[in-house]
Parts: sequence; structure tokens; C-alpha cells
Amino acid sequence: MKISLLTSVCLLASGIVFAQSPLGNAQLPVSTATQNKKVVLEEFTGTGCTWCPDGHKRADELVAANNGNVFVINIHAGSFAGNNPDYKTPFGTALDAQTSRTGYPFGTINRTFFPSYAQNTANPGTAMSRGSWTNAASIIMQETSYLNVAMQSTIDYATRELVVNVEVYYTDDSPESKNFLNIALVQDKIIGPQSGKEKYPEKVVGTEYQHDKMLRHLLTGQWGDEIATTAKGTLFAKEYKYTIPGDLPLNGNNTAVVLEDLRLIAYVTETTQVVVSGNEGPVTKFFLNVKENDDKLKMNIYPNPFKNSATISLDMVNSEEVNIRVYNLLGAEVFNYNKTLDSGMNYVPFDGSNLTDGIYIVKVKVGDIDTTRKLSLVR
Repeated sequence: MKISLLTSVCLLASGIVFAQSPLGNAQLPVSTATQNKKVVLEEFTGTGCTWCPDGHKRADELVAANNGNVFVINIHAGSFAGNNPDYKTPFGTALDAQTSRTGYPFGTINRTFFPSYAQNTANPGTAMSRGSWTNAASIIMQETSYLNVAMQSTIDYATRELVVNVEVYYTDDSPESKNFLNIALVQDKIIGPQSGKEKYPEKVVGTEYQHDKMLRHLLTGQWGDEIATTAKGTLFAKEYKYTIPGDLPLNGNNTAVVLEDLRLIAYVTETTQVVVSGNEGPVTKFFLNVKENDDKLKMNIYPNPFKNSATISLDMVNSEEVNIRVYNLLGAEVFNYNKTLDSGMNYVPFDGSNLTDGIYIVKVKVGDIDTTRKLSLVR
């Protein structure tokens, strides 16, 4: 994987921040009007935590009641975070350690200390039990923020490159000479085990559970990227490029990083604590500069171009699991096939009768070998 950065800082006396987005998305430019704070709830959870699904449900209800003003990041950490599969990240332990928590689930609201809501009464900190989240969030949302955050992103399905553009505008001075920008990559719709799943029945899938808002990576590292100028009128703008791995964590019992289920949440902290405000930005997914490759697979797609149906043929040396995904040029998945095929010639039908004319991208994975092909639908 890789991360590359492009940054700029400028001072604006007043008025509107002018910025051009490569996609013309309305999320940027950032607003220069004074706004109230938005809530970032970091929910600490684990697959072995019986009451965690109740926390997930309460967090979802808080989001639904405050659309666009509350953002949740589920962090698998601590004694209840299992290893099979492993949903932990390299960042969770340090985040957990600074909260003074006494049990799970717990959460922090903007990493702010609320004495009357502290979970740990002997050594109080930012950790609070799930019954206090709503009250603490209401307090935060009534406070004026001295900065605004805006963000927009793109993902190229062909290369798995994520490009994130973030802007932070200071409507007033920060009490700290330095602030820190954080960008969390979260994933929805991860199906896996969970103790106490009956406490959130809407998320039960067969014998398993749908995990949402799961932290997968912090693009800005453990404690964020430094914002060196925090005076009123400052515009901080930064571009990030990150190549998203196919699975996380990179080692161990990992799970697939499904591009269409990813979201991004950006927030600014004063130190390692106190989240001033944050925001979620749109993620546009597309294919750019798709390169076909043959690798070592004996694969063919015919007819190509096709009218309503095509066949994907695979000459398999050994019996292996095969995954075939087809995407349109906007990155939407239109076909997903996953099956263990026998050695020899295999034929997989592809029905495009309900699709619109155009170019489609076929990505085939057999074992450790990936192949990409273009497929044209012409009627």
C-alpha cells in the first residue's frame, strides 16, 4: 500500500473559500460560516462483547435522530476483540488506553471529558457507557465550533487508489497553536461472528451479524496530521492518496476490504484528545485507465462485444476457489460469482439483459492470480 500527500495552507480575510474539485462535488469548498460542532462517537467494541450490539443499536439511533451531525466509528479493541476473524487495527489499543475505561462497550463523544458521565468514577476520563452517549452528544451539538471540515473522495476500482481531498477552515482562533487532522476509513456490511447479536436483531444475518462503521484504517496515522496554523481565517487543504489493500489486517485472520462498502470520516483534534468537529464526505467510485492483463489464467469471454449474455470460460489446472466480479464504469458492481471450480474447462454464464449498453470491467481472481478484462455490451 502507499500514502502520498499534497498540502497547502492559506489565510483568508473573509468571504468564501474558492476551490475547484476535480469532480465538481458540492462537498467542497468548505463553508466559512460559523457552525455548531458535529459529533464524532468513537465506539469501542468487540466480537466477544455481549452488550456491544446494544451499543451499536443506540449509536445508529443517535445518527438517525441527528442526520448529518453525528458520525460513528466502531473500534475493535480490548479484551473482547477476537482474532477469528481479526477486526482490530494497529490504532485501537492506543485510542483505548487514553480513555480510562472500565468495561465494554464504551464510547467517547468528541474525546471530551464529561465528569458526570465518566464510566470510571475512581479515575475518570473520556470513556462513558452507552446510556450517556445521547446526552453528551446533545451538549456537543449546542456548542459553537471554531472550525469547519469538508471532504470528498474518489476510488479507482481498477487500481484501488483512494484520493481524498480535505479542507479545514477556521472561523475563529483555536486555543491550541497546533491541531491535528484525522481521517478514518470505515467499512459497512462486514458479516461475521458477534456475541449478544440478538440484542440488535436487525443486524442478524443467518447465524452471524452485520458489522457496520468498522474502523479499517487511519489514513493520517495514530494521532493525525499536524495543522501548524490555527488562527481565524486559516484554510488548511490537503490531498491524500492511499492504495487500499484487498484484505485487512495485512497479516492474520483478515477480511476483505469491499470498496463499495467504504466510507470516510474526517475530524480535527486539539491534541490527542478533544475532537473539535468532523464531517463525512462523499466517495465517488469509478474506473480509470483500466489495463487488461492475462497473467497466467487461461480465460476467455465470448462473445465480446455481446448483446444480452456472455460466457466466461476458465481452463483450470487445479480445483480452486474462483471469484468473478463485473463492474460498470462508475464502479457499481453488477455481477458477483464465487464458487470452487474443478480442474479442467469451466463455463460461467453472465446475464446482461437488464444492463445498459457500455463498457464493463470483469475482474477474475483464481487463488493468488488476478485478471482484468473489458467487456462491451452493444445492442
